[in-house]
Amino acid sequence: MEKVSKWRRYFAEPHMREMLLGSVVGLVVKVLAAVSLFAMNVVVTRTVGATQAGLFFLSFTLITIIATLGRIGLDQAVVRFIAKDVEVSASTPPVVSGNGAAAGSQLQSVFAKSVTWTLLASVLFAFIFYAIAPWLNDYVFKLPGFTPVFKVMLIAVPVMATYIIYAQALQGLKKISQSMVVSSVLLPSTILLLLLLSPVVRAQEIGSYFVIASVFTLVIGVSFWVTSVPKTAHKTEFPSSILRATCMPLWTVAIVHQVIQWSSQLMLGIWEDAQAVAFFATAQRTAMLTSFILFAVNTIAAPKFAAMHAANDMQGVRRMAIMSVRMMLLVAVPTTLFIFLFPEWLMSMFGEGFSAAATALMILAAGQFVNIATGSVGYLLSMTGLEKKVRDNVLISGAVSVLLGLILIPVYGVIGAAVAYACGVASQNLLGVYQVKKHLGFNTLCFWREA
Repeated sequence: MEKVSKWRRYFAEPHMREMLLGSVVGLVVKVLAAVSLFAMNVVVTRTVGATQAGLFFLSFTLITIIATLGRIGLDQAVVRFIAKDVEVSASTPPVVSGNGAAAGSQLQSVFAKSVTWTLLASVLFAFIFYAIAPWLNDYVFKLPGFTPVFKVMLIAVPVMATYIIYAQALQGLKKISQSMVVSSVLLPSTILLLLLLSPVVRAQEIGSYFVIASVFTLVIGVSFWVTSVPKTAHKTEFPSSILRATCMPLWTVAIVHQVIQWSSQLMLGIWEDAQAVAFFATAQRTAMLTSFILFAVNTIAAPKFAAMHAANDMQGVRRMAIMSVRMMLLVAVPTTLFIFLFPEWLMSMFGEGFSAAATALMILAAGQFVNIATGSVGYLLSMTGLEKKVRDNVLISGAVSVLLGLILIPVYGVIGAAVAYACGVASQNLLGVYQVKKHLGFNTLCFWREA
């Protein structure tokens, strides 16, 4: 009876009810995203083989990193300020300034500046990497056929960077399913559909599909935003200085997070062949299936953290954080166990020889499980004004990941890459747990305590 009354109490509170129901919706969409990505990876490897797939996955990784550079840390800043603006606008009457004009919403200003800055930065980075692409392959990767694949996919950098900003803005509006469709579902689903309708034999051709899928995703993102953004009579300018001061630490976070996420794969590209890259990339993406619940919960929890913090409801922040960990573990534990029980079977789905990466898959899954068990610590810190603490944490964990990669990958190859990545992810989130305990006063690992 006590457990029943506890769940009734959760549903009685608007914030908790919204998170629980929103997370279920997000989970359904994220499952679709995970299935789409997994299916795309399987079809890619089985269509073009391990070597060509390795060229595509390596280029995909680099494009993801460059698009992150182009967003200059605006991802979480957009969520934070739009969510705060929506909360404040809903709970307070219009404020009249000294000259008699009504001070209105800053939502449109935040969004417009974020899109403009992202487009300018991402186009610049795309041009730079297009110019140095031959040098990058001649002196770093030395993989035959890599340069043309990479150059084709570079076209998508500004498009990809921009549609992620649209997805984050939709998240700030609490349009969770739309946000996740744009950020996670449309790209792999469109590539998968194109491959099924018109199979190809070269990575460069899949790169062209990647560009088409990115443009289609942006178009859908724009349409979602146009139909979702609230119409306000009074609009005011959001200070560029505040947006810049917030996004700069978060840019560092985003860059180093990409280092943790993809440095092992990039170093494999340097010391191993394209086949090894394909083995690791498919194992990494499969292991990340365990964290789809983390993304689903974070999508709804992040704007709620920002709104609660703006309302000075720190008790609500704590309760939501603990509740989110419980929800994530309910899904993550059986998923992780399944991976540990059937790693060779899962990897064999990608084609002949891929089962050799079964051990790497288990190591990567362990790192992802730590990521889930620690909860939404990164969002907790960045949505409560502690983005510099997030920056410090990822700098340390990024150094751990790169150092281990430099030591282990030349000797142990794919296994060394898996260990380096898993340790980087785990250290980042354990440091986040420490910072949340120190600055917000609770421990997300103690999920069994009363929330």
